[in-house]
Amino acid sequence: MGFACSFKQTGETQKFQWHGRMGYVHIDDVALCHVLVYEHENSHGRYLCSSAVVDNNELVSMLLARYPSLPIPERFEQLDRSYYEFNTSKLKNLGFKFKSIQEMFDDCISSLVEQGHLDLISSAS
Repeated sequence: MGFACSFKQTGETQKFQWHGRMGYVHIDDVALCHVLVYEHENSHGRYLCSSAVVDNNELVSMLLARYPSLPIPERFEQLDRSYYEFNTSKLKNLGFKFKSIQEMFDDCISSLVEQGHLDLISSAS
C-alpha cells in the first residue's frame, strides 16, 4: 500500500504527492462486488467500486486518532486538487453496502501486524 511508505517518514508535514484526495475501497468489497454483479440478474454495464473519497489530511486525522503509536506525519502538503466523489449508486441499488474507511484501515493495519510488517508496540518508542 502506497500510504504505508509514509509511516517511515518523520516530521510534522510530509509530501504525499500522488493524490491530494483519493478514492478508497476495501479489497473484500472489490471481491464481493464482482460476485454480486456477476450473479445479479439486473446487473449491466460498468460499476464504480469506491467506499469513500478522502482528503489526505482527513485520512491522517483518522489514522492518528486510531493508531497514535504509529509514526504518521500530522498532516500532508495540501495539493490543489478539485473536490470529487464517485457515484456508486448502481452497486447500492443492487443492495451492496461498503465497509467504512475506518474498517478498511483497521483491517489493513491488523494484516500488517499479523504478517510481521508492522509492530504497533515498538512504533510507540
